[in-house]
Amino acid sequence: MRRLLQALTCLGSLAALCLPVPAAQAAASSACRVLAAEPVATKGVVRGTATRTGCTDQARLRVRIMVVVPGADRVVKSGSKVIGTGRVTAGVQCSATPRSYYVVATDAQGHTRQSRPVKLSCASGGGFAAAVEEEAVRLTNEARAKKGCRPLVHDPKLHLAAERHSADMGARNRLTHDSSNGRTFDQRIKAVGFSASAIAENIAQGHPTARAVVNAWLKSPGHRANMLNCSFTHIGVGHHTKGPSWTQVFAAH
Repeated sequence: MRRLLQALTCLGSLAALCLPVPAAQAAASSACRVLAAEPVATKGVVRGTATRTGCTDQARLRVRIMVVVPGADRVVKSGSKVIGTGRVTAGVQCSATPRSYYVVATDAQGHTRQSRPVKLSCASGGGFAAAVEEEAVRLTNEARAKKGCRPLVHDPKLHLAAERHSADMGARNRLTHDSSNGRTFDQRIKAVGFSASAIAENIAQGHPTARAVVNAWLKSPGHRANMLNCSFTHIGVGHHTKGPSWTQVFAAH
């Protein structure tokens, strides 16, 4: 039977909950390396991010967004910057026709990583998340990069689960991991069709901005553990103006 580990704190109005992650989780390495996040489509743009972490020297980090085509795959956008530890993001306009994209990250020291290909499209126009939700994802990934964790992919299904719960908390003006319909957070994730081997959830109310809520979560051991868990690969962030109410959902396939 699965055990739930719940961490409740008094830092503002916050709560964290997670399902156990398998014990085989390595500590973040201090060795210099590069990471390539899976590309995401937001606001009509496909974005790819390369991260350089654990590095003490300065070197040029390059990110390339590749599209899978017959024959040799094509570079559709690239960008670079000379950094020690940090990241580079490039973006290219998204097409209505679904296409498979992946990200290649390289630095001048010969470190190279490639993400898995992801099929993306913008047929409906625009992205699925609000700017304030994307900012919370960005700040979370910024904190993860400092610990050597790869960036989380903002997943539309997890976003939907998080958005629904934030709206539910806002409507009731109540901070809780249980929905008004009785669903727990793992049931909410299953309901949107996301299959996961490990999941976690952070919630909060009363924090006016993405930076304020992310900083509050990072100062709380339980929430910080969820955010900086290198085993997680995907995230969903939901924000509702009443409260304001915030939900972060983390998952690993």
